[in-house]
Amino acid sequence: MKLFISLALLLTIPFLATSQYSKKARENYASRYGIKILGGAILTHPENTYVGNDKDQAIHQVTLAGSSPQFSAGVWGQKRFGWLYAEGNALVSRYGMKFDVLSYVSDWRDIKTMEEKFTYVDLQVMGGLISNGFRIGVGPAMHILAGHNSELETLESYKQNLRGISYGFSGCVGYDLGRFSFDVKYDKAFRTVGDHIYYRNKKSLFLETPDALVISVAYAISN
Repeated sequence: MKLFISLALLLTIPFLATSQYSKKARENYASRYGIKILGGAILTHPENTYVGNDKDQAIHQVTLAGSSPQFSAGVWGQKRFGWLYAEGNALVSRYGMKFDVLSYVSDWRDIKTMEEKFTYVDLQVMGGLISNGFRIGVGPAMHILAGHNSELETLESYKQNLRGISYGFSGCVGYDLGRFSFDVKYDKAFRTVGDHIYYRNKKSLFLETPDALVISVAYAISN
């Protein structure tokens, strides 16, 4: 009986070890894809520009006052290569920029808040290091303009020249837990908030960039 038990253990141990190794190997080279949602803030500081008329007289002061939160949703995929990983995202993102407009065209100095709203399709690839579920990665992004609405269009002498495609770069730290992936990401935009804003034929002097700090949650349909 003891001999039988000993033989059974000797046969079982290699099987368990092989099974455990195979599971670990599969995890180290797993492919995952699914859905992702993100939410965060656009990081800007107050900044002033001035709208002039045909006589080069200032008729409005336009102040970048803040932004509305960014929300994104879309699809995501991840491939692991041992202690390296690569990731791709296709997301629809929406956010707004807020401006305080002080008018000089009348004796009454009133300030009116106006808003721009943007919709982008964001395509991004990212790669980096992964260990025990923890990740750190970087990668480029392409932002395709899908929608824009601006209350600034009602201002005298205001014009706009929107870029259809712009670019950026991101860095993130994250953690994978089962089918879920959690990230904190910083997105650096290679455009200013005033890239598209012109007063008559002069480009506005806004220098702030619509960089974003976001938190994301992804769920792997395949794991």
